[in-house]
Amino acid sequence: MDYSIVGKQILKFRKEKGLTQKELGEAIGVSSSAVSQWESGGTPDISLLPALSDVFGVTVDALFGRTEVRRENIEEIIGKHILSLPENKRLEWLIPLIRRVVLMGCTDAISDVVNFDSRDSEMTHIVKDGFVTAISSQGQTFLSATWCEENIFTDSLSFDKNVTQLFSVLATSSALAMLSRLYSEAPRHRTIGVLAKLVGISQSEAEKILQKFTELKLTEELELETENGSEKVYAVNLNGVVVSLLISARLVTRKLSEIKIISDKREHRKECD
Repeated sequence: MDYSIVGKQILKFRKEKGLTQKELGEAIGVSSSAVSQWESGGTPDISLLPALSDVFGVTVDALFGRTEVRRENIEEIIGKHILSLPENKRLEWLIPLIRRVVLMGCTDAISDVVNFDSRDSEMTHIVKDGFVTAISSQGQTFLSATWCEENIFTDSLSFDKNVTQLFSVLATSSALAMLSRLYSEAPRHRTIGVLAKLVGISQSEAEKILQKFTELKLTEELELETENGSEKVYAVNLNGVVVSLLISARLVTRKLSEIKIISDKREHRKECD
Protein backbone atom coordinates (compact mmCIF):
# COMPACT_ATOMS: atom_id res chain seq x y z
CA MET A 1 0.00 0.00 0.00
CA ASP A 2 1.23 3.50 -0.86
CA TYR A 3 1.18 5.19 2.57
CA SER A 4 2.16 8.54 1.08
CA ILE A 5 -1.49 8.85 0.06
CA VAL A 6 -2.32 9.57 3.73
CA GLY A 7 -0.28 12.78 3.64
CA LYS A 8 -1.94 13.85 0.41
CA GLN A 9 -5.37 13.20 1.92
CA ILE A 10 -4.47 15.18 5.06
CA LEU A 11 -3.45 18.13 2.89
CA LYS A 12 -6.66 17.85 0.88
CA PHE A 13 -8.98 17.63 3.89
CA ARG A 14 -7.11 20.34 5.82
CA LYS A 15 -7.58 22.83 2.98
CA GLU A 16 -11.22 21.83 2.60
CA LYS A 17 -11.72 22.61 6.29
CA GLY A 18 -9.83 25.91 5.96
CA LEU A 19 -7.33 24.96 8.67
CA THR A 20 -3.70 25.98 8.91
CA GLN A 21 -1.05 23.39 9.72
CA LYS A 22 -0.74 24.93 13.20
CA GLU A 23 -4.50 24.75 13.82
CA LEU A 24 -4.66 21.13 12.72
CA GLY A 25 -1.66 20.25 14.89
CA GLU A 26 -3.23 21.89 17.94
CA ALA A 27 -6.51 20.05 17.34
CA ILE A 28 -4.83 16.63 17.55
CA GLY A 29 -1.92 17.46 19.87
CA VAL A 30 1.08 17.59 17.51
CA SER A 31 3.32 20.33 16.18
CA SER A 32 2.78 22.18 12.90
CA SER A 33 6.09 20.75 11.68
CA ALA A 34 4.71 17.23 12.12
CA VAL A 35 1.73 18.12 9.95
CA SER A 36 4.11 19.60 7.37
CA GLN A 37 6.13 16.39 7.31
CA TRP A 38 3.01 14.31 6.71
CA GLU A 39 1.90 16.50 3.84
CA SER A 40 5.38 16.24 2.32
CA GLY A 41 5.17 12.46 2.10
CA GLY A 42 5.44 11.34 5.72
CA THR A 43 2.93 9.19 7.58
CA PRO A 44 1.31 9.97 10.95
CA ASP A 45 1.33 7.45 13.76
CA ILE A 46 -1.60 5.05 13.37
CA SER A 47 -2.94 6.08 16.79
CA LEU A 48 -3.59 9.59 15.40
CA LEU A 49 -5.80 8.44 12.53
CA PRO A 50 -9.07 8.39 14.53
CA ALA A 51 -8.40 11.93 15.79
CA LEU A 52 -7.65 13.13 12.26
CA SER A 53 -10.83 11.51 10.92
CA ASP A 54 -12.83 13.24 13.67
CA VAL A 55 -11.37 16.67 12.88
CA PHE A 56 -12.02 16.27 9.16
CA GLY A 57 -15.40 14.56 9.59
CA VAL A 58 -14.40 11.63 7.40
CA THR A 59 -13.77 7.92 7.90
CA VAL A 60 -10.32 6.48 8.52
CA ASP A 61 -10.71 4.72 5.15
CA ALA A 62 -11.01 8.15 3.51
CA LEU A 63 -7.57 9.07 4.88
CA PHE A 64 -6.21 6.20 2.78
CA GLY A 65 -8.09 7.44 -0.28
CA ARG A 66 -10.70 4.71 -0.12
CA THR A 67 -14.01 6.22 -1.14
CA GLU A 68 -15.94 3.06 -1.96
CA VAL A 69 -18.87 2.55 0.36
CA ARG A 70 -18.91 -1.03 1.60
CA ARG A 71 -21.89 -2.85 3.07
CA GLU A 72 -21.06 -3.75 6.65
CA ASN A 73 -22.68 -6.46 8.74
CA ILE A 74 -24.01 -4.35 11.60
CA GLU A 75 -24.81 -7.41 13.74
CA GLU A 76 -21.23 -8.60 13.45
CA ILE A 77 -19.83 -5.14 14.22
CA ILE A 78 -22.01 -4.69 17.31
CA GLY A 79 -21.30 -8.24 18.45
CA LYS A 80 -17.54 -7.71 18.26
CA HIS A 81 -17.82 -4.39 20.06
CA ILE A 82 -19.87 -5.92 22.89
CA LEU A 83 -17.31 -8.71 23.31
CA SER A 84 -14.52 -6.12 23.46
CA LEU A 85 -16.14 -4.46 26.50
CA PRO A 86 -15.63 -5.58 30.11
CA GLU A 87 -18.38 -8.04 31.02
CA ASN A 88 -19.85 -5.73 33.67
CA LYS A 89 -20.15 -2.90 31.10
CA ARG A 90 -21.87 -4.78 28.28
CA LEU A 91 -25.48 -4.34 29.39
CA GLU A 92 -24.78 -0.74 30.39
CA TRP A 93 -23.76 -0.05 26.78
CA LEU A 94 -26.31 -2.28 25.06
CA ILE A 95 -29.58 -1.29 26.78
CA PRO A 96 -29.49 2.44 25.82
CA LEU A 97 -28.65 1.38 22.25
CA ILE A 98 -31.64 -0.97 22.05
CA ARG A 99 -33.89 1.68 23.60
CA ARG A 100 -32.84 4.26 21.04
CA VAL A 101 -33.11 1.92 18.04
CA VAL A 102 -36.60 0.75 19.03
CA LEU A 103 -37.94 4.24 19.57
CA MET A 104 -36.34 5.56 16.38
CA GLY A 105 -38.32 2.90 14.58
CA CYS A 106 -41.51 4.51 15.90
CA THR A 107 -40.87 7.99 14.51
CA ASP A 108 -39.25 9.52 11.45
CA ALA A 109 -36.40 11.29 13.22
CA ILE A 110 -35.81 11.85 16.90
CA SER A 111 -33.99 14.79 18.43
CA ASP A 112 -34.57 13.79 22.05
CA VAL A 113 -35.52 10.14 22.14
CA VAL A 114 -37.77 10.13 25.20
CA ASN A 115 -38.60 12.93 27.58
CA PHE A 116 -39.96 11.51 30.82
CA ASP A 117 -41.25 14.17 33.16
CA SER A 118 -40.43 14.12 36.87
CA ARG A 119 -43.55 12.12 37.70
CA ASP A 120 -44.29 8.48 37.04
CA SER A 121 -44.95 8.03 33.32
CA GLU A 122 -46.42 5.46 30.98
CA MET A 123 -46.89 5.37 27.22
CA THR A 124 -48.16 2.88 24.66
CA HIS A 125 -47.30 3.88 21.10
CA ILE A 126 -49.00 2.02 18.27
CA VAL A 127 -46.73 1.44 15.26
CA LYS A 128 -47.12 -0.51 12.06
CA ASP A 129 -47.52 -4.20 12.87
CA GLY A 130 -46.98 -3.77 16.59
CA PHE A 131 -46.79 -1.52 19.60
CA VAL A 132 -44.22 -0.14 22.05
CA THR A 133 -44.90 0.34 25.75
CA ALA A 134 -42.64 2.36 28.04
CA ILE A 135 -42.94 2.84 31.79
CA SER A 136 -40.79 5.00 34.06
CA SER A 137 -41.16 5.17 37.83
CA GLN A 138 -38.73 5.97 40.63
CA GLY A 139 -35.74 5.48 38.39
CA GLN A 140 -36.99 2.20 36.93
CA THR A 141 -37.60 2.19 33.19
CA PHE A 142 -39.18 -0.58 31.13
CA LEU A 143 -39.38 -0.67 27.36
CA SER A 144 -41.31 -3.40 25.58
CA ALA A 145 -41.56 -3.66 21.79
CA THR A 146 -43.96 -6.15 20.19
CA TRP A 147 -44.15 -6.84 16.45
CA CYS A 148 -46.28 -9.34 14.59
CA GLU A 149 -47.47 -9.54 11.01
CA GLU A 150 -51.21 -9.54 11.68
CA ASN A 151 -53.79 -9.76 14.46
CA ILE A 152 -51.55 -7.55 16.57
CA PHE A 153 -53.43 -7.49 19.84
CA THR A 154 -55.13 -10.85 19.38
CA ASP A 155 -51.84 -12.71 18.99
CA SER A 156 -49.91 -10.74 21.60
CA LEU A 157 -52.63 -10.81 24.23
CA SER A 158 -53.73 -14.41 23.85
CA PHE A 159 -53.31 -16.51 26.99
CA ASP A 160 -53.08 -20.26 27.39
CA LYS A 161 -53.88 -22.25 30.53
CA ASN A 162 -50.33 -21.79 31.89
CA VAL A 163 -50.72 -18.00 31.91
CA THR A 164 -54.11 -18.30 33.57
CA GLN A 165 -52.62 -20.65 36.14
CA LEU A 166 -49.78 -18.20 36.84
CA PHE A 167 -52.17 -15.39 37.73
CA SER A 168 -54.33 -17.77 39.75
CA VAL A 169 -51.32 -18.91 41.78
CA LEU A 170 -50.09 -15.36 42.38
CA ALA A 171 -53.56 -14.45 43.63
CA THR A 172 -53.26 -17.13 46.31
CA SER A 173 -52.70 -15.77 49.82
CA SER A 174 -48.95 -15.19 50.50
CA ALA A 175 -47.88 -16.52 47.06
CA LEU A 176 -46.83 -13.11 45.76
CA ALA A 177 -44.97 -12.40 48.99
CA MET A 178 -43.17 -15.74 48.64
CA LEU A 179 -42.13 -15.09 45.04
CA SER A 180 -40.98 -11.55 45.80
CA ARG A 181 -38.94 -12.79 48.75
CA LEU A 182 -37.35 -15.56 46.68
CA TYR A 183 -36.09 -13.01 44.14
CA SER A 184 -34.93 -10.54 46.78
CA GLU A 185 -32.82 -13.17 48.59
CA ALA A 186 -29.53 -14.67 47.40
CA PRO A 187 -30.38 -17.76 45.26
CA ARG A 188 -29.87 -20.93 47.27
CA HIS A 189 -31.78 -24.10 48.06
CA ARG A 190 -33.87 -23.88 51.22
CA THR A 191 -36.19 -26.22 53.03
CA ILE A 192 -39.92 -25.57 53.17
CA GLY A 193 -39.62 -24.68 56.84
CA VAL A 194 -36.98 -22.01 56.19
CA LEU A 195 -39.01 -20.46 53.36
CA ALA A 196 -42.18 -20.51 55.46
CA LYS A 197 -40.31 -18.65 58.22
CA LEU A 198 -38.98 -16.04 55.75
CA VAL A 199 -42.50 -15.17 54.60
CA GLY A 200 -44.17 -15.65 57.97
CA ILE A 201 -46.64 -18.39 57.00
CA SER A 202 -47.25 -21.98 58.06
CA GLN A 203 -45.21 -24.80 56.59
CA SER A 204 -48.28 -26.37 54.99
CA GLU A 205 -49.14 -23.07 53.25
CA ALA A 206 -45.57 -22.74 52.00
CA GLU A 207 -45.56 -26.31 50.68
CA LYS A 208 -48.72 -25.75 48.61
CA ILE A 209 -47.34 -22.52 47.12
CA LEU A 210 -43.94 -24.05 46.30
CA GLN A 211 -45.56 -27.05 44.60
CA LYS A 212 -47.51 -24.70 42.32
CA PHE A 213 -44.39 -22.59 41.68
CA THR A 214 -42.48 -25.73 40.68
CA GLU A 215 -45.22 -26.75 38.23
CA LEU A 216 -44.91 -23.31 36.58
CA LYS A 217 -41.06 -23.54 36.52
CA LEU A 218 -40.79 -20.55 38.87
CA THR A 219 -38.85 -22.69 41.34
CA GLU A 220 -36.88 -25.91 41.10
CA GLU A 221 -37.29 -28.77 43.54
CA LEU A 222 -34.57 -31.11 44.76
CA GLU A 223 -34.80 -34.04 47.14
CA LEU A 224 -31.94 -34.38 49.61
CA GLU A 225 -31.05 -37.46 51.58
CA THR A 226 -30.43 -36.61 55.24
CA GLU A 227 -29.86 -38.63 58.41
CA ASN A 228 -33.57 -38.19 59.08
CA GLY A 229 -34.64 -39.34 55.62
CA SER A 230 -35.31 -37.48 52.37
CA GLU A 231 -36.27 -33.81 52.44
CA LYS A 232 -37.39 -31.46 49.67
CA VAL A 233 -35.56 -28.17 49.12
CA TYR A 234 -36.41 -25.35 46.74
CA ALA A 235 -34.57 -22.58 44.87
CA VAL A 236 -35.88 -19.85 42.62
CA ASN A 237 -35.30 -20.15 38.88
CA LEU A 238 -33.42 -16.99 37.97
CA ASN A 239 -35.70 -15.47 35.36
CA GLY A 240 -35.40 -11.74 34.63
CA VAL A 241 -38.82 -11.76 32.94
CA VAL A 242 -40.49 -12.57 36.26
CA VAL A 243 -38.67 -9.70 37.98
CA SER A 244 -39.93 -7.27 35.33
CA LEU A 245 -43.43 -8.73 35.66
CA LEU A 246 -43.49 -8.19 39.42
CA ILE A 247 -42.23 -4.61 39.26
CA SER A 248 -44.37 -3.71 36.24
CA ALA A 249 -47.47 -5.08 37.96
CA ARG A 250 -46.86 -2.69 40.84
CA LEU A 251 -46.37 0.23 38.48
CA VAL A 252 -49.35 -0.31 36.18
CA THR A 253 -51.78 -0.40 39.09
CA ARG A 254 -50.81 3.17 39.94
CA LYS A 255 -51.99 6.29 38.16
CA LEU A 256 -49.30 7.33 35.72
CA SER A 257 -48.98 10.55 33.74
CA GLU A 258 -48.42 10.66 30.01
CA ILE A 259 -44.97 10.21 28.56
CA LYS A 260 -43.77 12.40 25.69
CA ILE A 261 -41.81 11.32 22.63
CA ILE A 262 -40.15 14.36 21.06
CA SER A 263 -39.66 13.93 17.34
CA ASP A 264 -37.91 16.37 15.02
CA LYS A 265 -39.46 15.84 11.57
CA ARG A 266 -38.10 18.95 9.87
CA GLU A 267 -35.43 17.02 8.01
CA HIS A 268 -38.00 14.45 6.91
CA ARG A 269 -40.32 17.15 5.57
CA LYS A 270 -37.43 18.69 3.69
CA GLU A 271 -36.74 15.39 1.99
CA CYS A 272 -40.39 15.14 0.97
CA ASP A 273 -40.54 18.65 -0.57
